[in-house]
Amino acid sequence: MVMSIEIEVKLDQKSLNQFLLYHYYTQVSGIISVLLSVGALVGLLMRWSAWLPMQRGILIVIALMFTVLQPLMLMWRGKKQLMTDTFQIPFRYVFGDESIRISQEEASQQFTWEDVRKIKWRKDAIYVYMSNVSAFVLPKEQCGGQFDELVNFTKEKMAR
Repeated sequence: MVMSIEIEVKLDQKSLNQFLLYHYYTQVSGIISVLLSVGALVGLLMRWSAWLPMQRGILIVIALMFTVLQPLMLMWRGKKQLMTDTFQIPFRYVFGDESIRISQEEASQQFTWEDVRKIKWRKDAIYVYMSNVSAFVLPKEQCGGQFDELVNFTKEKMAR
Protein backbone atom coordinates (compact mmCIF):
# COMPACT_ATOMS: atom_id res chain seq x y z
CA MET A 1 0.00 0.00 0.00
CA VAL A 2 1.46 3.33 -1.07
CA MET A 3 0.92 6.00 1.52
CA SER A 4 1.51 9.71 1.39
CA ILE A 5 0.73 12.67 3.59
CA GLU A 6 0.42 16.15 2.10
CA ILE A 7 0.63 19.35 4.09
CA GLU A 8 1.03 22.99 3.20
CA VAL A 9 3.09 25.26 5.45
CA LYS A 10 3.53 29.00 5.48
CA LEU A 11 6.04 29.41 8.26
CA ASP A 12 5.11 31.98 10.90
CA GLN A 13 7.24 33.98 13.32
CA LYS A 14 6.26 31.97 16.41
CA SER A 15 7.09 28.60 14.82
CA LEU A 16 10.40 29.83 13.42
CA ASN A 17 11.39 31.39 16.75
CA GLN A 18 10.63 28.15 18.57
CA PHE A 19 12.78 26.24 16.10
CA LEU A 20 15.69 28.70 16.23
CA LEU A 21 15.75 28.73 20.03
CA TYR A 22 15.37 24.95 20.25
CA HIS A 23 18.10 24.39 17.70
CA TYR A 24 20.55 26.84 19.30
CA TYR A 25 20.05 25.76 22.90
CA THR A 26 20.23 22.02 22.21
CA GLN A 27 23.64 22.32 20.54
CA VAL A 28 26.84 22.08 22.57
CA SER A 29 27.64 25.74 21.91
CA GLY A 30 24.21 26.80 23.18
CA ILE A 31 24.56 24.76 26.36
CA ILE A 32 28.06 26.14 26.99
CA SER A 33 26.86 29.70 26.40
CA VAL A 34 24.04 29.31 28.95
CA LEU A 35 26.48 27.83 31.47
CA LEU A 36 28.82 30.78 30.88
CA SER A 37 26.00 33.28 31.42
CA VAL A 38 24.75 31.51 34.54
CA GLY A 39 28.31 31.26 35.87
CA ALA A 40 28.85 34.98 35.32
CA LEU A 41 25.58 35.76 37.11
CA VAL A 42 26.38 33.47 40.05
CA GLY A 43 29.90 34.89 40.33
CA LEU A 44 28.55 38.42 40.17
CA LEU A 45 25.94 37.85 42.88
CA MET A 46 28.11 35.79 45.21
CA ARG A 47 31.02 38.22 45.22
CA TRP A 48 29.29 41.51 44.39
CA SER A 49 31.36 43.58 46.82
CA ALA A 50 34.65 42.07 45.64
CA TRP A 51 34.21 43.25 42.05
CA LEU A 52 35.13 46.67 40.77
CA PRO A 53 32.34 48.54 38.95
CA MET A 54 33.96 47.81 35.57
CA GLN A 55 34.19 44.10 36.40
CA ARG A 56 30.54 44.08 37.50
CA GLY A 57 29.58 45.65 34.18
CA ILE A 58 31.49 43.01 32.24
CA LEU A 59 29.87 40.19 34.25
CA ILE A 60 26.42 41.71 33.72
CA VAL A 61 27.04 41.83 29.96
CA ILE A 62 28.22 38.20 29.96
CA ALA A 63 25.20 37.15 32.04
CA LEU A 64 22.82 38.87 29.62
CA MET A 65 24.66 37.93 26.42
CA PHE A 66 23.41 34.36 26.01
CA THR A 67 20.23 34.48 28.08
CA VAL A 68 18.70 37.69 26.70
CA LEU A 69 20.73 39.13 23.81
CA GLN A 70 21.32 35.88 21.88
CA PRO A 71 17.63 34.88 21.82
CA LEU A 72 16.69 38.40 20.70
CA MET A 73 19.28 38.25 17.91
CA LEU A 74 18.03 34.82 16.79
CA MET A 75 14.44 36.06 16.68
CA TRP A 76 15.48 39.20 14.78
CA ARG A 77 17.32 37.10 12.17
CA GLY A 78 14.30 34.82 11.90
CA LYS A 79 12.03 37.81 11.35
CA LYS A 80 14.32 39.07 8.58
CA GLN A 81 14.34 35.61 7.00
CA LEU A 82 10.53 35.43 7.02
CA MET A 83 10.33 38.79 5.25
CA THR A 84 12.13 37.41 2.19
CA ASP A 85 10.06 36.54 -0.88
CA THR A 86 10.73 32.82 -0.42
CA PHE A 87 8.76 32.67 2.81
CA GLN A 88 5.77 34.67 1.54
CA ILE A 89 4.49 31.68 -0.43
CA PRO A 90 3.52 28.42 1.33
CA PHE A 91 5.59 25.27 0.88
CA ARG A 92 3.82 22.01 0.00
CA TYR A 93 5.29 18.88 1.53
CA VAL A 94 4.41 15.40 0.31
CA PHE A 95 5.71 12.65 2.57
CA GLY A 96 5.69 9.41 0.62
CA ASP A 97 6.91 5.86 1.12
CA GLU A 98 10.13 6.48 -0.82
CA SER A 99 10.72 10.23 -0.56
CA ILE A 100 9.76 13.68 0.60
CA ARG A 101 8.81 16.19 -2.08
CA ILE A 102 8.88 19.89 -1.29
CA SER A 103 7.37 22.31 -3.75
CA GLN A 104 6.60 25.98 -3.94
CA GLU A 105 4.76 27.33 -6.95
CA GLU A 106 6.62 25.84 -9.96
CA ALA A 107 9.79 24.83 -8.08
CA SER A 108 10.05 21.33 -6.66
CA GLN A 109 12.69 19.27 -4.94
CA GLN A 110 12.65 15.65 -3.88
CA PHE A 111 14.65 13.90 -1.16
CA THR A 112 14.87 10.22 -0.35
CA TRP A 113 14.46 9.19 3.26
CA GLU A 114 18.19 8.40 3.27
CA ASP A 115 18.85 12.12 2.60
CA VAL A 116 17.15 13.06 5.87
CA ARG A 117 19.81 13.59 8.50
CA LYS A 118 17.47 13.45 11.52
CA ILE A 119 13.98 14.33 12.63
CA LYS A 120 13.06 15.93 15.94
CA TRP A 121 9.50 15.46 17.12
CA ARG A 122 8.17 18.08 19.50
CA LYS A 123 4.67 18.47 20.90
CA ASP A 124 4.03 21.50 18.67
CA ALA A 125 6.20 20.82 15.59
CA ILE A 126 8.31 18.40 13.60
CA TYR A 127 11.82 19.45 12.51
CA VAL A 128 13.11 17.55 9.49
CA TYR A 129 16.86 18.14 9.33
CA MET A 130 18.50 17.86 5.94
CA SER A 131 21.87 19.02 7.36
CA ASN A 132 23.28 19.87 10.79
CA VAL A 133 22.07 23.46 10.56
CA SER A 134 18.92 23.52 8.43
CA ALA A 135 15.56 21.90 8.84
CA PHE A 136 12.05 22.02 7.49
CA VAL A 137 9.77 23.29 10.24
CA LEU A 138 6.33 21.69 10.26
CA PRO A 139 4.13 23.36 12.92
CA LYS A 140 1.35 21.22 14.37
CA GLU A 141 -1.34 23.83 13.69
CA GLN A 142 -0.50 23.80 9.97
CA CYS A 143 -0.68 20.04 9.53
CA GLY A 144 -4.44 20.07 9.00
CA GLY A 145 -5.21 17.50 11.67
CA GLN A 146 -2.58 15.10 10.29
CA PHE A 147 0.12 15.90 12.86
CA ASP A 148 -0.08 12.63 14.83
CA GLU A 149 -0.30 10.64 11.62
CA LEU A 150 2.76 12.49 10.27
CA VAL A 151 4.68 11.88 13.51
CA ASN A 152 3.99 8.14 13.31
CA PHE A 153 4.75 8.00 9.59
CA THR A 154 8.09 9.82 9.91
CA LYS A 155 9.09 7.74 12.95
CA GLU A 156 8.43 4.60 10.95
CA LYS A 157 10.50 5.88 8.03
CA MET A 158 13.41 6.95 10.22
CA ALA A 159 13.45 3.61 12.03
CA ARG A 160 14.41 1.80 8.82
